Amino acid sequence: MSTEPITFEEPLLPVERKESTRKEDQTEKPRVAVTAEDLLDQIGIWHPYPLFITFSMAFLWFLSVMCTMSPSYMAPTKPCIENCTFLTVQDEFHTSYNNSTLLAPGEMTSSIFFLGNGVLGQIFAILADRIGRRPVLVLCLFISGISGIFASLAPNYIAMLIGRFFQGSCFTVLTMVNWVMCCESISFSGHGYASVLFGCCWVLGYLVISPLAMLFTNWRHVQLFTSIPTLLFGIVMFFTLPESVAFLVMKKKRDGLVKWVDMATRVSQHDIDADFDQIVATNNTTEDGSSQSLLDILKFIIQGKSILINTILETCIWVVDFMMYTALSLSATSIDKSNEHVSYIFSGIVELPAYFILPAAIDCLGRKPTVMASHMISAFALLSMYLFDSDNDKYIYIIIWLTAKFAVTCSFMLCFVYGAELFPTKCRSICLGICATISNFGAMMAPHITIMDERLNFPGLHNLFYALCSFACTILMTILPETKENLMNPSQQQSIA
Repeated sequence: MSTEPITFEEPLLPVERKESTRKEDQTEKPRVAVTAEDLLDQIGIWHPYPLFITFSMAFLWFLSVMCTMSPSYMAPTKPCIENCTFLTVQDEFHTSYNNSTLLAPGEMTSSIFFLGNGVLGQIFAILADRIGRRPVLVLCLFISGISGIFASLAPNYIAMLIGRFFQGSCFTVLTMVNWVMCCESISFSGHGYASVLFGCCWVLGYLVISPLAMLFTNWRHVQLFTSIPTLLFGIVMFFTLPESVAFLVMKKKRDGLVKWVDMATRVSQHDIDADFDQIVATNNTTEDGSSQSLLDILKFIIQGKSILINTILETCIWVVDFMMYTALSLSATSIDKSNEHVSYIFSGIVELPAYFILPAAIDCLGRKPTVMASHMISAFALLSMYLFDSDNDKYIYIIIWLTAKFAVTCSFMLCFVYGAELFPTKCRSICLGICATISNFGAMMAPHITIMDERLNFPGLHNLFYALCSFACTILMTILPETKENLMNPSQQQSIA
């Protein structure tokens, strides 16, 4: 049975206009908006209504990272030995790793989260294309909050894992569909500002975990207080969040678009001049093949050898980057054994420069060289971690670890930027969906990689493994093309952060 293609990752593209770059004469009347991008340009990026949407969607990254990274304290990769006051999942349910188990049972707290996203995440994303971004976002906020609260109250280990599974199933919606919602509701010129705001919210949410762990010394409390805000915010969004402009136009919902503009007008008391019939009529979603069936697009990918090869290679890179980012984040509390909170906080702060440096780097160096450089830096840093001892060379080891975390963060962010530019518009959503879905298996395995050290009696082997994986990604990138020139080609143009 054929279905409509997945299109949630790509906002509605602007129609190319020569006059859009011309400075309007001060005496000339504002031009009537005849496309969705015209409308958003006329509203502007500093209008209160799109600003509300942008900040609301960015706040979802704050909420999402708390649920994602809370196992850093709830179920740490390395058990505490001295002055242990925090009750972990392993302590309560007696799930410590032993030689008879293939995986670390306690660390399934994190793995099951990404399994839920891998199994159900893409289903919610497809629903966002069918029924709208707003209802799916609100639904996932409720599911994530309720299932997270259930996990905190679970009477046994299995029940806790079930709660974490359904909480993780909402990760794609609350971190990717919300970004699309933002891009489809603000002017193209505001996407860069939005990406920085989203990144800052991610880091802030990452850092909040440490104060929560210091305030509450039980994993149940941390799980509870990282889940309640999601449920409460879902209630707020139910009453306040509008549908995205691009989705309304794509579905030709003229009345909904009029209501959206009326609300924006009431908020700012600023008249907006738009031809709604023309905006809906100029919707060209069928011109790039987006109306074709899912089966037709899959055939197009398979028959196009270069697209198929690029999809396979990019998927491998996504798996490695998501695995390394998750592994380094979840192990942050064990880097400085004297103060787990300091090491965790620094592991979050070191991510912040990436959100400001990468936009300039990809413009100056190009996409492909920047991706290769980030993987090379992470590979050398991880190799150095294998060569240095964390006890005898403590401070050198910490500096190298932070360098690796920064480089891995850059690589992980570039997955979204480079990946979105790599594929043609016709199959971009499907290809990115494949990359994002399969990458969850890398994140699932991340907490268990350190078991290799004990199994093979080879201390530091996991760092050597990560370094080799990062080198492999650098080699794979030599096969993939540069995508910077695609931005000059209307058939490849898109909105990126």
